[in-house]
Order: sequence, then C-alpha cells, then structure tokens
Amino acid sequence: MKFIQYLFYLLLLCTFPFSSQPQCTVYPVNFNPEEKLTYIVSYNWFVIWAEVGEVTFSVHQSSLGNQTVYHLLGLGNTYSGWDIFFKVRDRYESWADRNTLKPYYFKRMVREGGYEIDIRYIFNRDRKYARSSYIVNRKPEVKDTIQVTDCTFDLVSAIYYARTIDYSACSPGDTIPLKILLDRQLENISIRYLGKEIIKVRKVGEFECLKLAVSLVSGTVFKGGEEMMVWITNDRNKLPVYAESPIIVGSVKVKLSSFENIRYPFTSKN
Repeated sequence: MKFIQYLFYLLLLCTFPFSSQPQCTVYPVNFNPEEKLTYIVSYNWFVIWAEVGEVTFSVHQSSLGNQTVYHLLGLGNTYSGWDIFFKVRDRYESWADRNTLKPYYFKRMVREGGYEIDIRYIFNRDRKYARSSYIVNRKPEVKDTIQVTDCTFDLVSAIYYARTIDYSACSPGDTIPLKILLDRQLENISIRYLGKEIIKVRKVGEFECLKLAVSLVSGTVFKGGEEMMVWITNDRNKLPVYAESPIIVGSVKVKLSSFENIRYPFTSKN
C-alpha cells in the first residue's frame, strides 16, 4: 500500500473548498513558519486496530533562486515495530509562493518496502507547464513535460492553500473541483460538505468541526465508489483533526496527535 501517499490524499482532500468562490483566490496565509503537525495512522484488518505509523507536516521559510518561499515538508514513517512487515520512509516537499501558495518546485522520495520512487516537478507558472523527472527502483530517469492550469497545485502546496479558504459561505451539498499534479497526471478532486459536528480526539481535545464526504477514486489504495469521512476544525486554523476511510484491504483512521506553533488559538476547541 502507498502508505504516505494515502495520508496525503486524506489530509489534502479534507481541506478543499466547497463554496462557489473563484478558484485560486489569494487568501491571507493562516499558518506560521515553523508550524508542525503530527498525525497517527491506525490500520484495521477484520476486528483488529493497530497504530502503524505517523506523518508530520512542517512549514519553513526558505529561498529558491532569488525568491523567498515557503518550504512545505511532509515526512511519513511506520513505527519500528512494524518495519519488519512493511518499512516506510517517505518525504514530500514543496517550495511555494508565500502569497498564493502556488508551487515552483516539488520533490517526492518514497521508500516503502522494497519499492523506491523519486519524482520532481519544476513549474513554469507563466507558460503553464511542469517539467517532470521520474525514477522508479533506480531504473533510468524518465523526463516529461506536462501541461498544467494556473490553478494546479502539488499535493503538499494544495493542503496549505486549501487551509486558507473562507468557509463561511459553505452550504451542505456544495462541491468544487481543484486540480492536482499527481503521479505525472492532472487529477480533479471533489467533495461534499455535510455540516458541523463535534469530534473528540484522544489526548488532543474536543473540537467543533466541518464534516466532509470525499468520493474515492479506484486505484492501488482506494476501492472506488465509496466515501472517506473527514473532519477539520471550524476556526481560522482549519486543521484536519480526524479522518476514516475504507481502503482495498481493511480500513484506516487518521488522527491529529500534536501541534506546534499554530498561528491562531483553537477557538473550535471545547
């Protein structure tokens, strides 16, 4: 299973906008450099639930050429006790504009079991294309040029961009698409807003959340034709705190376990 990519899907999809607002609108950034979020991943097979690994997301101020940018970093790993079954050490990185959060450069390094993949995208925002480099299991590099739109994000930058959206105009049933460059293909994602709900996350707290239903696309992780349920905080931080979903074998739950240097107080926390 593509362990870390699954979780990126999860956290990415849970933060997409629902209203009819124009895509790619520039909203005020609602996170600090040095913010760090940690999530625990639990896996269920038949009646057994086990915490198998974690993912951390962090924000850093960096430079790319002569530009000051945000370096958005996601790291995923299985716990040492599970490495004997399926060892995961994944790294996703995006260098994005500090105002629009549109990416200039994306790098992904996957190490899962005996599988290795390295992908890079260099975005030409003016000409609307991305140059990609793709290496699987140390085979010869494959290069390509991919046409993108002005509203195309990579997985990591999309998470942070979507967190800035103003959700006050949302109504149950609203949906909106957003394009993501994923595995060298442009993907359209859509979700339904289901309203508000109180969610209690063990050792973190109880939150008023926005509840979403995400339509799953059939592939190596998802069954397709089913829905993933996700909850994000109903405050200015808009942090994903909990999610659950069926996958091809079993099901997965993801929960926020810790947070550092968030920009605003958790006004949604009870």
